[in-house]
This record gives sequence, structure tokens and C-alpha cells, in this order.
Amino acid sequence: MAIEHQKEFSRLTTVGQLLGSTGAITVYTCPAHFEAEVQMLLVNNLHSGVVDLTAKAVISSTDIPIVTTYSMAVDQILDVLNSRPIGLKAADTIVATAGTSSKLNVVITVREIYIG
Repeated sequence: MAIEHQKEFSRLTTVGQLLGSTGAITVYTCPAHFEAEVQMLLVNNLHSGVVDLTAKAVISSTDIPIVTTYSMAVDQILDVLNSRPIGLKAADTIVATAGTSSKLNVVITVREIYIG
């Protein structure tokens, strides 16, 4: 009797983006045919003053707040998830909003798992 084994394919991806406006910006979208585990979400304030940060996950078209209007100090680096991963399915997103344009930089590390 032949037993079929499905080999799991996963990849570790890191993306970074400067929040160039004060509107909501999608910084990560889980690709089709994948599930994703957001392992790290760092934000740093590049500005000479305090900048507000708001971040959310959009899971199955539902907004899930991660950070609601957090005032980031000058040169602060915030570990948004505090080592607590978030699971996403295809088309789910991570969205961030900066109180001042071009002053917050976001870096996300994600393990993407192919599900077919």
C-alpha cells in the first residue's frame, strides 16, 4: 500500500515599509494559497517628535485592533506583538496608520505556509 506524504512548504519573509502618509496603509497581505504566522512586528519612530501609531489586523474582513493610538517617543522602537504571533489566512492583512507622514517605519517577519 502506497502512502502519500504531502510535503509542507514554508518560507520566512521579512518586509519593511515607511508609512508615507497619515492614512491607513496595508503593510502585509497574506498571499493566496498560504496561511501566515506574523512572528514579529516592529515599528520605529524616525521623527524628532512624538508620533501616534495605530495598527490592526483585518481577518476575514473584520478589523481586529492591535494598537490603538499609541504615542511613540522620539527614536522609540516598539515590539508591537511582544513575541505573541498572529495567524492569518489568504487575503488577511496587517494595516498601520501613522499620525505624521513618513516618520514611522514598520518591519514585519512572517512565516508563510503553503496550503495549496
